[in-house]
Amino acid sequence: MIDEPTAAMRYKEIIGLARKAAEDLRTWELARAEQLNGEIAARAEAVTAAEERERAMTDRANRWWRMAKDNVSRLSWLEVGAPPEPAASARGEWLHRYAEDVRPAYHELTQAILKLGWRAR
Repeated sequence: MIDEPTAAMRYKEIIGLARKAAEDLRTWELARAEQLNGEIAARAEAVTAAEERERAMTDRANRWWRMAKDNVSRLSWLEVGAPPEPAASARGEWLHRYAEDVRPAYHELTQAILKLGWRAR
C-alpha cells in the first residue's frame, strides 16, 4: 500500500507553508518599507534642493531687476514697470538657459539707456 498522508500530516504541512508565506511576506514588507523610506528621503532632498535653487534664482532675478531699474531711472521721461513675476510655464531644467538669457538682455538695456541718455543731452 501507498502511504497516504494523514489529515494531521497534511494540516502540519499547510500550517508550515502558511507560516513560511507569512515570514516571506513580512520580510518583503520590511524591505519595501525601507526602500520607500529611502525614496521618500531622496525626494525630500530633491525638493529642498529645488527650493534652494528657486530661492537663489529669485534673488538673482531681483538683483538684475534692481540694476535694470537703477539704469532706467536715469531717464526721467521713462517710468519703470512692475517687477518681474515668476513664470508658471517656466521649466526647471532650463533654469541656467533662462539665467544666461538675462545677461545679454541687461547689456542691451544698458547700452540703449546710455545711447538715449547721450542723445537727450
